[in-house]
Amino acid sequence: MWHSVCNFFLTNPSVAIFLTLGLGYLVGRFHIKSFKLGATVGVLLVGLIIGQMGKFQIAPVVKNLFFDLFIFTIGYEVGPVFIASFKKKGIKFIIQSVIFSVITFVVSFALFKIFHVNFGEAGGIIAGSLTQSACIGTANSAIEALHISQAAKTAAMSQVAIAYALTYVFGTIGVLIFLKNIAPAIFHVNLREATKEYIETNHIKTDTKSVKISANIRVRAFRINAENRYIGKTILDFNNDNVGLNIEEIVRDGKTLTSPSTVLANNDIILVIGSIKNFADFTDKKYNLSEVDANNYPLHLKKTTILLTKVYNYNTLENMLANGVIIESAYHDDKKITDYTLLSVGDHITVIGPQSYLTNIMKNIGYEKAAGTKTDVSFLSIGIFLGILLGAIVITIHKIPLTLGGGGGALFAGLYFGWLQEKHPNIGVIPPSTRWLLKSLGLNLFIGVVGLQAGSGFVTALKEMGWLVFVIGILVSILPHLFTLLFSKFILKMNIVDNIGSLCGSGTITAALNAVNAETDSTVFALSYTPTYALGNIFLTVMAPLIVALLA
Repeated sequence: MWHSVCNFFLTNPSVAIFLTLGLGYLVGRFHIKSFKLGATVGVLLVGLIIGQMGKFQIAPVVKNLFFDLFIFTIGYEVGPVFIASFKKKGIKFIIQSVIFSVITFVVSFALFKIFHVNFGEAGGIIAGSLTQSACIGTANSAIEALHISQAAKTAAMSQVAIAYALTYVFGTIGVLIFLKNIAPAIFHVNLREATKEYIETNHIKTDTKSVKISANIRVRAFRINAENRYIGKTILDFNNDNVGLNIEEIVRDGKTLTSPSTVLANNDIILVIGSIKNFADFTDKKYNLSEVDANNYPLHLKKTTILLTKVYNYNTLENMLANGVIIESAYHDDKKITDYTLLSVGDHITVIGPQSYLTNIMKNIGYEKAAGTKTDVSFLSIGIFLGILLGAIVITIHKIPLTLGGGGGALFAGLYFGWLQEKHPNIGVIPPSTRWLLKSLGLNLFIGVVGLQAGSGFVTALKEMGWLVFVIGILVSILPHLFTLLFSKFILKMNIVDNIGSLCGSGTITAALNAVNAETDSTVFALSYTPTYALGNIFLTVMAPLIVALLA
């Protein structure tokens, strides 16, 4: 019976793949407080278990295709922030992220040499200890490019997966505890008190009520009578003369007009939005207007997403809110912002407000983001195609072949194409829901295949690796954070809040960011986390194939 079941799965690997994904996502939901196992680890563990059935024969192109989709999307999302970091983000954050990556490389490479760790195990340790799952793919790409037998490549890839599984849990929990508890203790700092002082010193507002959405906004309708002073003048003239009031629409002969240059005429119905106070001032001027029932002229609302550009300033946003605009949501690098005073250039806000007013005013803070519902598949495919070509380039230095591999090439292509799309928002649209699917399914299907193929050799490889891989993983997880923490404190003179937030980003350890946020009841760590997170994703992902090439 069991033999028949195993034979069915081995001859129908697609069944095993989808079972691995389904069970893996369920296992990934397991969490203890702020530590969450995550879908990727869940899928890998389930894949390794199902892989015990035997040796699965799955074409390499399957996992390569899905990994390329995943890694290109990662680049596409962080590309604009990554490039912008070199232009306008704090130079200390950039330096710290670079130093962290250099220290991580030096520490890891030294440990691998001292303990004679082979390149397969090394790639897995880098991926697990630094909780950078993308390293599995880039390490495997580098292994594929090596001039060794296919059997050796397969064995090395199995070691990557197993070493990752052995080191990932401490890579998350250990670093989380270090940054939340041990790092402040090293400098004898109470992190909660330090955060309060940081907020006060930098005059950071953390109460979302600082952005007020007026409950006194009203919509009123007036008929323009003969000899009114605005007959022959434009909507813009009216708005400029009556601060705080805006003509949203004109109804003329049953037609709705919204252009700011529309000239007002006798008997026009104007729909005006504004606050109670401004309407009181307006009626005191005794214009030749007669009020009509606004309910007979429904106001057209618009919902749109705006990308904040260099023209953005907070006062303009406040004025928009005072004119009846509501912020539905705000995001910084796909992370939700609840304190709108922290909004900055490059963030996305989704707003709802009067259609005409929004169309006219949004250019003062940014431009409308073409979110769309359809993915530009041509843009996506050409980007990955060029990335794979880039990854095929091999540079030999002192007989050591260095290459980005298909994954690394797709990552860099994603960086450029993401930046390009940000500059030209009407091309290359990949909606958020599609990006989530490409990242989640792309990575985890790849990981599932890796787990299934590595499963048959899991027990043997685990016995060969033993406790040494786990110990090395601990050192790779903690030492770079410790050394960079000290460097940033004494050389860069970074405040403990910026220091810890930046380290969460440099190490791409979001769980640690969530932990310090919960510990201090504050989100200010995100200010330093964001730029270094974009940099860390790039530096750490490229590190894995470099380590593999040097050790091979």
